Parts: sequence; C-alpha cells; structure tokens
Amino acid sequence: MSALDPDRADDVVDVDGVDDTADSIDTPDTVDAVDPAEPAAEEPRRDGWATLRGLLRPRATRAQILIAVLCALLGFAVVAQLRQTRDDGLANLRQSELVGILDQTTRQGDDLQREIAELERTRAELESGTDSRQAALDAATRSAAVQGILTGRLPAEGPGITVTLTQATGTIRYEHMLNMLEELRNAGAEAVQLNDLRLTASSYFAPADDGVVVDGVLIRAPYVWRVIGNPDTMSTALDMHGGALAVIRNAGGKAIVASEALVEVTATREPTVPQYATPQPAPTG
Repeated sequence: MSALDPDRADDVVDVDGVDDTADSIDTPDTVDAVDPAEPAAEEPRRDGWATLRGLLRPRATRAQILIAVLCALLGFAVVAQLRQTRDDGLANLRQSELVGILDQTTRQGDDLQREIAELERTRAELESGTDSRQAALDAATRSAAVQGILTGRLPAEGPGITVTLTQATGTIRYEHMLNMLEELRNAGAEAVQLNDLRLTASSYFAPADDGVVVDGVLIRAPYVWRVIGNPDTMSTALDMHGGALAVIRNAGGKAIVASEALVEVTATREPTVPQYATPQPAPTG
C-alpha cells in the first residue's frame, strides 16, 4: 500500500461525508496495459476423437436425396409391373383352361419330336449311300408336298375344326379375324380356309363398311373357318379366357365350333414371286 502524500491531502474532497481516503489509498497508481502485439491466449484444443466423429458423421446432400427418391419410385414401378403381369397371365385362368394349355404344349412338343425323328431318318438315308438317289427323290417329294400345303398351292384334308361366326347383335371387325388366325396358328393349324379363300403366311385383313377385306377380297358374314390340325388343341386355344372367341362374343358376335374327323380345305392360291428376297447361295469350299 502506498503512503498518503501530505502535499495532496487538501485535494481530497468529502462529498457525501464518507472518507474516501481509503479508496484512494487502495486504488493502484497504475493499470497494466495490454500489449496489442502480444498474442492472445490459445483456446483449448478440441478433443481429437470428437473431431473425427464429426468428420465421419453422414451428411445427406441434395443429390443423394434425389437419387434415393428416384430409386424408390423405380422399385415401386417394377413391383407394380410384375403384379400386373402376374394378374394378366395364368393367374386368372380356370383349372380346365390351364389343363388345356398344358395339353396343347405337350402335343406340340410331341409333334416337334416326331418331326425331328423324321428329319434324322431322312438324313441317315441320304448319308448311308445305299440307294441315295431314291432317298433324295423321296425327300424332295415329301418336301414339295409339305411346302405346297403350307403355301396354299395344294388342297389338303385331315382332322380339324370348323368355326362359324355370325354377327348376332354386333359387328365382327377385321382385328377379330386377325386374332382368330393368330390363335389358330399358335395352336398348330396346318391349313386354313376362310369362306372361299386360302389363308397363308402372307394373308392380311383390312376393314370394310359391310364386311372384311381378306387378301384384297371383300367377304361378308357368316364367316366359316375350315382348319386342319389337332381339334382338341385348337378348340381349347380359341375358348380360352380372353381368347379370340371370347372377344368376338363380347363384341356381339356368335361362334359355333365343331370338331371334325375330316376337314377338307379345297381353296388354293398361287404363291407370289418374292420381289426382294432371293435364295442364299450355297457356301463354297
């Protein structure tokens, strides 16, 4: 504590009756100034583990959120499509229809196996060297007959079905007829005649005011289909839930299907000469 200067005792003024001498004595003569050049005291460093946790904490960006939303929408669309495909497929068919499809598939497999066996037998005859000329002639004859039936150049007969379509309360449109032809082909139809026209792989349908145009010819109801093939397989295919006949009946048409032990397809047509396609040359060497 510093001593009171007697020369300055008169300068002390008592304002409120309280002796301020003590205050003035206790007040330090000087105040330590802070040097601006002196660096401030460092703050305590953060814990290293806390810093590492902060860096590793996941932060969702706008792009990540957008990608997550798009993935969720894509997943929902895929699930909806699979469910729709399942509902529109075999799930809605009756047991009898499923049995018919299985039987149709089995029959088609058997037909293919027989065809494979026939082709292998023909190849063996041609490669055996014994009377190969006659075997080649027989194979060419069979091939010509098959191609003649498939192209509509030759008449044909065999087991099959007849389908008669009439317009009861509605109109049978050309797309209904095209659907019929596709269903018959899928069921293994080998020869098809519609009214007086032979249908082949190049046949087409077009709309008309009072009928249907088939290969450029106008035909009118009733439409009579004569088809050679497996009767049970073709009948089952046409009568399937949502099949060709169901569509025609829903449009106001009437369909009568009859299985026949012998169906005659008498209409023929000359195949057109290809305009652009030519036979591929045989490989040399």
